[in-house]
Order: sequence, then structure tokens, then C-alpha cells
Amino acid sequence: MIIVGSKIKYLMRFLKLSSLVFIILTLAACGVIRDRSNDYLLAEGGDSVKIPEWYKSSSVEARYPIPPIDNKRSLPEEYVLPGPPDATVIILAENYVIESLEEQTWLLVNETPGRIWPSLDHFWEENGIDVEFENPRLGLMQTELVGLNLLSNQLLERLGIEDSEASSPLVFQAKLGQGVKRNSTELQVRVFETKSGKQEFEGWSAMPGDPDAESQLLEVISSYLENSQSYRSYSLLAHDIGGVSKVALISEPEADPYLKLDLSYARAWSSTSKALRGANITVADLDRSEGVFYLDYGQEEESTNWLVGLFSSDDEVRPEYSFILKLEKEGSGYLLKVSKSQGDITTVERMEILNLLLDNIS
Repeated sequence: MIIVGSKIKYLMRFLKLSSLVFIILTLAACGVIRDRSNDYLLAEGGDSVKIPEWYKSSSVEARYPIPPIDNKRSLPEEYVLPGPPDATVIILAENYVIESLEEQTWLLVNETPGRIWPSLDHFWEENGIDVEFENPRLGLMQTELVGLNLLSNQLLERLGIEDSEASSPLVFQAKLGQGVKRNSTELQVRVFETKSGKQEFEGWSAMPGDPDAESQLLEVISSYLENSQSYRSYSLLAHDIGGVSKVALISEPEADPYLKLDLSYARAWSSTSKALRGANITVADLDRSEGVFYLDYGQEEESTNWLVGLFSSDDEVRPEYSFILKLEKEGSGYLLKVSKSQGDITTVERMEILNLLLDNIS
């Protein structure tokens, strides 16, 4: 009987508590208990906080101060927020492109060197060729003597090399480097005869050994890389092949921004020309011997220009360019600087043109 009485007591307490909660919720739903969450909107403003004269004003600082902006450039009344950069501009139009310039031929791949290095190892292996010497840091490979087995002989046939043509044993070399465009790789190869059958590491030759065979070898490697993407791996040892990027935008606080090109003059000129075409910047004139491009960029034609042209004589020479782009020699590379044909150029104008070139350079 005592146990039953205790259960009844707890049941009565639970019913009372439930009834109380039900009543409160009902009153709140009916609006009897007023919602005070927006009362702060009706609050009246008080007096400003005054700092006593004896208190140092320098001690009162904002927790997150806004730094001063030294910018005297007047802004237009209406400002159009520029759109986000086109992420596709850093991607090559084709993933595998063979390019040539001044006796140099290379395969341009839209991949980092760290991914191409192991794939190149697989290529030699599948063609029955062992790699005798390699240096991932420098991006250099040299194979064993080629033509010692059936697979390597078949590769020689694809390159158009007959056994009778080679008076001495053949050796292949490959050199990987950073491409001009970001996240790209340049691959060069050499096909040459060894003076003896002894295996020694030959230094990389700046000049081609057999241009026709080397171009054909690049074609074969390009086809192999394109068809072996599904199982491509990554080499941490080859991560830093070629060092830093060949093209960099340098912007310092107290200096004019410019592009730094770690390229020969011919490559720098060719890459800049391609970048201008890719960025749709009109070249009004150029002087290759001086390394100068005259750009017609950012000039808006007025609606009355056609009317003015009717009354202007042919002898009047109207400037066809608004900006000047110049290659300047520095060390083993070049600096690409931009200036204005008339008046002072602003940092915003410089950065706009240089960023366009950086996004489209290759």
C-alpha cells in the first residue's frame, strides 16, 4: 500500500507540472505574454560617452583599427565591380602541344613535372629501355643503349631509324622543366650516338642531335601520355623540377609592378606576343630589335568620331596606341614593363594589363 501511494503522489506532481507548462504555452500563443525581442528597436539614444580630460586619449584605441589608405585617386560616381577572373585561362587550349623555336623543339604538357616524370619512366619501361642515369632535381634522364631487344628496335622503327643507319649505339636523353604557363611542363629529348659502348652520363646538349628523330620521339611520347592518363601517378622527388616559375608578377610597395621572364629573348618575345593575342589586346605597332610593343588598349571611341573624321585631313596623324610594352634585359632573363604613351600611368592600369598577360602567357 505504501508503494502504491508513492506512485500516486509522483503522478499528481507530474500532472500539475504538465498543466502549468500547458497553461504558459497557451498564454504565450494567445499573445497574453508579450514578445520583447524587438524592444531594442524602440530604445532612445543616450548621451555620448565622454572621456575625462585627465585620461590619455592615446590609450583609447579600436581593437581592430582600420589602416590609413594613401590613395588620392578620385573614384568615379558609378563603379562597376569587376567580374571574377576566368579560371580557364590557365588551361592550355590543348593538353599536348609540340612547339618549335630557333632549332629548339619541345612538348608542352598541361600537367606539373611531378606527374610527367613517373609517366616518362613507364614509357621507357614499356618500350624495353632501362634508364641508366636520372636526376629528378634537374629533370634529366638518360637511357641505356637502345636497340638491344625487340621492343626498343620497334621504337627505333617508329622513329624512322634503321639499324644500318646507326654506326654507333644510340642513347636517348630527356629533360623536363617548368613550362611558361603555370602548372605546365616542357619536355625536350635528345637522340645521339655514343662514342663507345661504355655507359657514361653525357651532359645535356643545348643543340639537337637528330632533329627529325627527336621530333618523332616527342610525337610518340605525346601519344603515350595522352593514352595513359587513367593510371598516372605523382613523384614527390620531381616536385621541384625546374625550380620556380619562369614567369612571375613582381609588385613591391614603392616600385612599379612588372613581369619577370626567366626566358631567352626569343622565348620572351614569342611568349609576350602569344599573351597579347590571348588577351585580345591590339598591337598597333612593334619593334622586335628594341623589344617594344605599342598597344591600342582601353581607348573608347566617341560617338562623334565618325563626324570629326569627315572634316579631318589625311595629313593629321592620330596616335594609334595608348600603352607601351617593353622588354628590358636583366641577368639571364627579361623584365616586361608597361607605360603610357601620353600622361602618367596608374598602378591600377599597370596591374590590369600585366595580369591579363600573366593569365594568357605561354
